[in-house]
Amino acid sequence: MTKSFSTFIGQTVLTSLLLGTPALAQTAVVDEIIVTTTRSDSLRIDNPGNIATLDPSKTVNLFPVELLNQAPGVHIHRGSGQEHLTAMRSPVLVGGAGAGSFLYLEDGIPMRAPGFANVNALMDAMPQADGSVEVVRGPGSALYGSNAVHGLVNFISAPLDEAGASADIAVGSYARHAVSLKSAQDHGAFMTRLTLDLNGDADGYRDEQSFAQQKARLEAAWQDGPTGYRLSLAHMNLNQETAGYAQSLFDLGDDPSQDDINGLPTACQTVTVPAYEDEACARANSNREAYRDASATRLYVRMTTDLDDGATLTLTPYLRSNEMEFLMHFLGGDPLEENKHTSYGLQASYARDAGWVSYVAGLDIELTEGELSEVQVKTASPSYLIGKYPVGTHYDFEVDAQVIAPYVHAVWSLSDKTDITTGLRWEMTDYDYTNNATDSDNTDPNETGVFLFRVADRSDDFSDVSPKLGVVHRLADNRRIFANLARATRAPQVTDLYRLRDSTRRNFRSEVNDGLNPDVSAIDSETLDSLEIGYRAVYPALSYEAAAFIMQKENYHFRDSGDNYVADGKTDHMGIELSLDWMLARDWTLAAQLTYAQHEYAFGNDPDNGQDAEEITDGDSIDGAPETLANTSLRYKYDERTFIKLNWEHVGSYYMDASNSTEYDGHDIFALTTDYVLSGQSRLSLRIDNLFDEDYAKRADKWFGKNRYFPGEGRRFMARISHKF
Repeated sequence: MTKSFSTFIGQTVLTSLLLGTPALAQTAVVDEIIVTTTRSDSLRIDNPGNIATLDPSKTVNLFPVELLNQAPGVHIHRGSGQEHLTAMRSPVLVGGAGAGSFLYLEDGIPMRAPGFANVNALMDAMPQADGSVEVVRGPGSALYGSNAVHGLVNFISAPLDEAGASADIAVGSYARHAVSLKSAQDHGAFMTRLTLDLNGDADGYRDEQSFAQQKARLEAAWQDGPTGYRLSLAHMNLNQETAGYAQSLFDLGDDPSQDDINGLPTACQTVTVPAYEDEACARANSNREAYRDASATRLYVRMTTDLDDGATLTLTPYLRSNEMEFLMHFLGGDPLEENKHTSYGLQASYARDAGWVSYVAGLDIELTEGELSEVQVKTASPSYLIGKYPVGTHYDFEVDAQVIAPYVHAVWSLSDKTDITTGLRWEMTDYDYTNNATDSDNTDPNETGVFLFRVADRSDDFSDVSPKLGVVHRLADNRRIFANLARATRAPQVTDLYRLRDSTRRNFRSEVNDGLNPDVSAIDSETLDSLEIGYRAVYPALSYEAAAFIMQKENYHFRDSGDNYVADGKTDHMGIELSLDWMLARDWTLAAQLTYAQHEYAFGNDPDNGQDAEEITDGDSIDGAPETLANTSLRYKYDERTFIKLNWEHVGSYYMDASNSTEYDGHDIFALTTDYVLSGQSRLSLRIDNLFDEDYAKRADKWFGKNRYFPGEGRRFMARISHKF
């Protein structure tokens, strides 16, 4: 299956390249406007790298994950409620790597502090309040710093230039609802817009699973002489009852212990197929007490001044505050974590277009105060987890962080046909760590069985340089080839540095310590080098983009299957992506996003101390990394008021463990949507997901030798009505 699919992509790309005929090249080109890669309006066709634009107004954004999975190279696993794990030109990453490898922005401002990111960052986003979403796969430009390693997502506000109101209401299976209300007012001297989103899942697909989420955003814009102002205040609150991973008797392996069997829900204790293939087991929940409560507040004021020399000076002070409490159902003993951080920042930039060169020089400054605690009150089960997850306080620490990052980004016109993009960012990160619990760096697993380490108070600093070189060549008015060479870096997350467990990995111990305890000073910044080449074309009835990439990552931070912290991992990534939007006939439109990629370990690692621990062999595929992905939709215009769309989501097979011993078969899911225009101001739609009621897993992996899944939901519907006043 993999070979035929990759052959299909290659044939499709070749066909696309041959479509650039001289006759079509003379036709007027209509192209999208993007802002992320230059922080100013520019044509997408001239971008020296990949970028995908998504329209959040075309779907119900109960789960923003479903919007982003429409982009090529993106594969986000949705867990319970608003939980998710992200992949962009990468395997699905977890822990500090999952939090720190992807940058989520609101109008160009990170929604969380660089060292305090969260793998579930999309829960903070407000797609319904935005005009567009732009996705860059691979390293971001010099305009953006830490966490823009494997990709970035920018939620961009709609222009605030017109008064009006709208209501968008959706209801569906499992008592789901999504309500979005907007009101924009013209006050003469200034404009305001208020957006309110109320989302929920009252019943839940699984037992004792539900969530309620409220989001609000107030925006204002006004002009004072040469200076324009834009203010945004956003708040999110989430209360979630969480369902954990699903397991059946089959998933426990050939010789399960009685403790393991007793830990399963009754509906799963005799099931002899994977948990997601048995509906009763899939809908059961062995973590009925798990929950997640979170809140986030963001405020910024952007001041943009046109200077006498034609340049633009932009100053954006901002404030953010995040707080979360959740039961860690995915760990033994279900410890309770509480974390929060508050940041104060300033983005300053000077942009000028001198004709032969346009450039942006800037400085980003951010100060953050954060804290985290993790406490376990019950004994871990099964018994082999007791030493790794002991009762009591695991961690309790505070971190003050400072980030200072000067940068320059320039586009040089070498000729009428060729532009060169250069960029350089220098990011300096300082952490000041205070341990509020007892230091435990002298713990010996052979004597106590406890695998936690709490290092003493310390300070750490990181200095990272991120260069970029890109080229765009115009073959014709509507066709471009581009290449992009970049390095992305990220300082370690505070959890990478200060929330540690057993460590026996090389380059993570000093030469003078006892060989058992972690040497935090040995942890270095993660780096990823990327080369991308691509071809892009835009015609009146057809637009497409093909891109090939190769990437190498060093100092990959992760916990292996033995629960050791590895700080010097190496991985290789390569693939090809195709994005296609084609009007096949007057009433038929095809949109396709296709990906073929390989993600491999480039080092070896033997945990050597875990229950059924997974050995990593150089050249093995990384777990959670399907080679093939596709998201394709066929849209039919029945008449002037009725539209029908069939969507196909393909996820290829992938390994569930680092040793490549167990494989998930992948899945193909179909959805059918009907839109009906009631009037010029009203629209009604009905969507049926998982049209053929397929048994599948949203996420499949292995933990301590046992399979576990987040089961996909069965056939379900969502009805939606929208009205503009």
